[in-house]
Amino acid sequence: MNGTELLHEAGALVDFGWCQGATARSAQGVPVDVCSEQAATWSLLGALQAAAFRQESAAVSDIRDAMEAIAELIEDPSLSNWNDAPDRTQADVRLMLEHAEQLAAAAV
Repeated sequence: MNGTELLHEAGALVDFGWCQGATARSAQGVPVDVCSEQAATWSLLGALQAAAFRQESAAVSDIRDAMEAIAELIEDPSLSNWNDAPDRTQADVRLMLEHAEQLAAAAV
């Protein structure tokens, strides 16, 4: 795995389901661990965590590359705060991850 793949996987999770106020939620809306089999929706941070934890080949450098790309796109140092902004949408998060993926790919 590399930073680009990590961002891609996180984007796929956000496409599947997105949430605010927790890193992951079950289909019933209850907060769960990001790697739980019950997880049905993920925040930005939760999707990144789940993508990294699901891949045994994920290295700290992959996470760093993904975070550097994200840092070029959002100013808020807290991924949770950015994700949970009242006007934030699933489409916003997905679009940002797509742009971050492109930046990470260009940096390789």
